[in-house]
Amino acid sequence: MLQHLERTYIALFREYPELLRLGVVAGAGQIAFALVNVYALPMYLIEDLHVSGVALGATSATFLVCEMALKFPMGRLSDRLGRKPFIVLGPLLICLSPTLVARLPLRLWALVFPLRVADGVGAAALWPPLFAMIGDLVRPRSRAAAMSAVNTVYVAAIGVAAALGALVAHAAHSNRFPFYVASGLLLVAAVVGYWGLPRSRPAAVPTAATPAEAAPAPAPYPMFLVLLISLLMTMGALTLASFALPYLKFEFGLSGLGVGGLLAALGVPVLLLGLPLGHAADRWGRTLAVRLSLGASAALMWLVPSCHSLVAFSAVAVLLVLSQILGIPAWLAVVSELAPTNRRGGVMGMVATAEGAGAALGPVLGGLLWDRQHADVFYGAAAILTLAALVAALALRREPAPTVGC
Repeated sequence: MLQHLERTYIALFREYPELLRLGVVAGAGQIAFALVNVYALPMYLIEDLHVSGVALGATSATFLVCEMALKFPMGRLSDRLGRKPFIVLGPLLICLSPTLVARLPLRLWALVFPLRVADGVGAAALWPPLFAMIGDLVRPRSRAAAMSAVNTVYVAAIGVAAALGALVAHAAHSNRFPFYVASGLLLVAAVVGYWGLPRSRPAAVPTAATPAEAAPAPAPYPMFLVLLISLLMTMGALTLASFALPYLKFEFGLSGLGVGGLLAALGVPVLLLGLPLGHAADRWGRTLAVRLSLGASAALMWLVPSCHSLVAFSAVAVLLVLSQILGIPAWLAVVSELAPTNRRGGVMGMVATAEGAGAALGPVLGGLLWDRQHADVFYGAAAILTLAALVAALALRREPAPTVGC
């Protein structure tokens, strides 16, 4: 039993200790971004300023469009200049932005938009180099598990952010204080990245390499297909991201503190099962894991509006999140192997750009659906994920399951 637990949860970090520090950077950064995007900004704009769903969606889209536009250039530059400068400077340069949002006079709330542009720059500098660094550090046989370890932190951080935001806002009797916490967390991400991550630049393909190493096999899937699946996966998730917490408050009558407590509880199975699901994706094959994930996510999303009790909603939500943390790391592992190390940041940046396009379209669509009927945001997300599942089922062939040596 202990040996099984050691192989599942500990061996990967013993072999790749940098993953722990990358996890801290990813966790602090994502809690900060989620604290603003998922809790603080929606609650502040809707409850305090009473703006429309479309206006809220537009603030999210501004952030995401800017992030989308810069992800490929940032990833490509990290191939040349190294991953670490971008991972450190991204959160450092925007650590004061949430505080500035909180200090804006109410009559000048539209100045949120240029601050959201700055946030997009910081996020674009952070995420493609961070995930490319995982591909640089970890061998292919354990790459889905490594992506899952960091992605589990990334996903769990959303629940942590919601709970933290609710607790801080409740304690301070203000929706502005979570913005200050986000500023502090961005500073933590920058400091840990500076002191804890390796300085080395991505290794170039050696000139004396064997033919197999010097000329990597062509990518198994056309890039347009990879970009389409990435766009649909992200658009499906982001259609409802800004509206999930208001939905819980309006449909189930939960207080902000109750919403935070619920999401914190939902994060427990994510933390426990995220890494085992990553190992499972390595064993089963990454494309099979992606297809299973998308099919399950689409089916579960269609069910959410029919959940009229909090217990039923929570059960479906846990399964939905688990299906996502099975598929997303597996997909990132597939993407990380489409190019050699000295081009990996550019490829991750291209895929991140497609994700950014989906992330920019999602909140706008979600805002339109929210203003029409609250439950429609789930139906919209379900339709998009169904399309993604169909594309993956028809186009992704199952590769041989890799040998797992971790």
